[in-house]
Amino acid sequence: MARRAVVRLGVPALIVALLAIVALWRVGPPPQQHPDAVGTTGTGAENVLTVPIRTVAELMSNNSIGREASLEHIRIRERAGDRFYWIGSGDERPVFVVLDPDVKRTTGTTLRPGAYVTLIGLVRPVPKADEAMQQWHLPAATAGVIADSGTYLYVTEIRE
Repeated sequence: MARRAVVRLGVPALIVALLAIVALWRVGPPPQQHPDAVGTTGTGAENVLTVPIRTVAELMSNNSIGREASLEHIRIRERAGDRFYWIGSGDERPVFVVLDPDVKRTTGTTLRPGAYVTLIGLVRPVPKADEAMQQWHLPAATAGVIADSGTYLYVTEIRE
């Protein structure tokens, strides 16, 4: 009697398992998509967010926080301290820049007002004015202007 129950349940289970294996074999693995291709699989949004920011205008948006930036041929407007600068051209709002203490530089790179350089770094949220004054040893007026900007560029590499 027990043998008959095993056969009644086992045979259909075996048939279902064989059909599942045949179906998976016929379908095969999913097609490989080119990494730069944008499709309906959702990979396009990930690629867009990992592309470094290339313009000063993009730095000022709130969705730029945490993203990498690579600004080429950008003008240094003003020096605010040993590691602090304002960048941007005359017609756009300036962006505050903080240099990493161990910033990587190409030979002969000098940061002076009017110079054009390439800056690579991360976009970060600006601290409150009193925190900026304490953390970066800046005057109150400068810290207030920085706090109103929303973001700043933390530079890890400078190229000419």
